[in-house]
Amino acid sequence: MLSYLRLMVVCTVLVVLAPRLFAWGGPPHQQIVDGALTAIPAGDHISLRLGEDTWHLRDTVEMGDWMNSLIVVQENWHVTTEDYPQTQSEYFGNDYLLYPDAPHFFNHMMPQVHETYGPYFLRALQALRTEDQPNAVRWIGSLLHFVTDSGSPPHTISLSGPNHTKMENWLDASKINLHGYVPQFLGSTDALAVEGLRRRMDALIARNAKIARDMVPYVEANDRARIEPMALDCAEETARVTADVIHTLLVLSADQSRSDGGSIVATVTAPALVDHPLLPAKLVLFGTDFSTLSSLDDSSQKQYAGTLLLRNIPPGTYNAAVERTGAKTIMLSPFTVRNGEQVHLTFNLQSSSPAGNLVQNPDYTLHWVSPSAPDHWRHEAQCHCWLSDNIPVLRGTEYSTYFVPGPRSDREVTIQWMAKHSERTADPPLRIPAGQRITDAVKLTTPPNAVYVRIAISGDASPQDSLRAVVVAPSSIFNSSSAPNLSK
Repeated sequence: MLSYLRLMVVCTVLVVLAPRLFAWGGPPHQQIVDGALTAIPAGDHISLRLGEDTWHLRDTVEMGDWMNSLIVVQENWHVTTEDYPQTQSEYFGNDYLLYPDAPHFFNHMMPQVHETYGPYFLRALQALRTEDQPNAVRWIGSLLHFVTDSGSPPHTISLSGPNHTKMENWLDASKINLHGYVPQFLGSTDALAVEGLRRRMDALIARNAKIARDMVPYVEANDRARIEPMALDCAEETARVTADVIHTLLVLSADQSRSDGGSIVATVTAPALVDHPLLPAKLVLFGTDFSTLSSLDDSSQKQYAGTLLLRNIPPGTYNAAVERTGAKTIMLSPFTVRNGEQVHLTFNLQSSSPAGNLVQNPDYTLHWVSPSAPDHWRHEAQCHCWLSDNIPVLRGTEYSTYFVPGPRSDREVTIQWMAKHSERTADPPLRIPAGQRITDAVKLTTPPNAVYVRIAISGDASPQDSLRAVVVAPSSIFNSSSAPNLSK
């Protein structure tokens, strides 16, 4: 399967609407995965288990750097001199990075990266057992990013600055060769595998840290010839550990019987989003780590339609919610999952009010990741404020924005233009008005270097205590001339 995918005319490209923060210089992440995949035993049946998404592991290994980013997966057929591009899917990186057992982002350098191994290994294992192939591959990618980052020489010794970049970029990872390597099985149960993974990672970090310290004087002397073989040595060992992780995930998730639990199969429809028609819906089960994004059934100018699937869910009664950008979140009545049975559900998400609102969880009703904070919002102690997840915008496009105040709201609400997922543009923040309807909004045109906008709400208290909703929507939807335009 892998050799077939390499020879296809189709080129699958991940486009992230913000430049990525590369570790290992970017491509080496992918080449480490390439090397690891060559060592996976035939008995793991990876091509059957993950299908054509197996090859996407070389892309999703970047997931850890895609926080607060929109990911657009495109396929391009190039025939002679003509291109036939087609967008396959869209999703937010945060949906594969934030969940109840990992409610915040992690630093990718020691020592904090050590905290990621257990939670993300178990979540990737859960995805293999309960979700479809694309969702599983994305969760595996999140785990593999932390694994591969941990083996990067400067990460092992917490080295930053220009020497960090040299130690990562002075490497030809295409030379990684795992010929004859037999992946280690990290543990026969979930708990033992987590312990085995942590021991394996500790050994990798200690080994590569010793090499990293030997590299420092050569880096300072700009001696690339000495650096490259040392960096390759570290990358090859990291690829072996990556193979161990993939092998263990596949073995542990293969032993599933039909009586392990029940299934949830749901169809979902939602109003079309003009600029992001393929954005999926998301199902979450409260009090658990279970979630999944919908697969696309159909997308038109009027409607999105998809399917949500969870299998091998432990029997019990669940509370759940379904959300999608531009639609009102549905809070489900409790339902029961029984062994060996399927629960069939239908969700018809209604349009947000007003239509086309691009703010996720704009009314703060969804609390799945953390009971103390609304999903898609986070508290920043440094600014004593709350920030929304990034909202993708198109350059030169006009948007209408306002917030609906609560009964006793005195908080300032501003928008901030973002040049990258974590870097603001030079444009000053703009205060947006309170209002009750779209005619109370101001119109703002996206600056040339902005790819996102985010909302900042002053104060340390949760925004739901004093605001009812925040709106950012394309002005073209409303054709209203009554909103003042602050960008002209």
